[in-house]
Amino acid sequence: MTRINRPDTLLTELRDIKRRLHALETAQRATTAGARPAAAEPLAEESAETDTSGSE
Repeated sequence: MTRINRPDTLLTELRDIKRRLHALETAQRATTAGARPAAAEPLAEESAETDTSGSE
């Protein structure tokens, strides 16, 4: 029997995959939550740029 087919190795691999998936999902939620407030910032910059170009 090869090493990868041993039940303890398969369980270890499964736990590692679950851990990585959880970490990715958590990072994605943090990025999504952080992106919402940041989306308002470019609007303020765009209106400032419009004011500057309009005064020229």
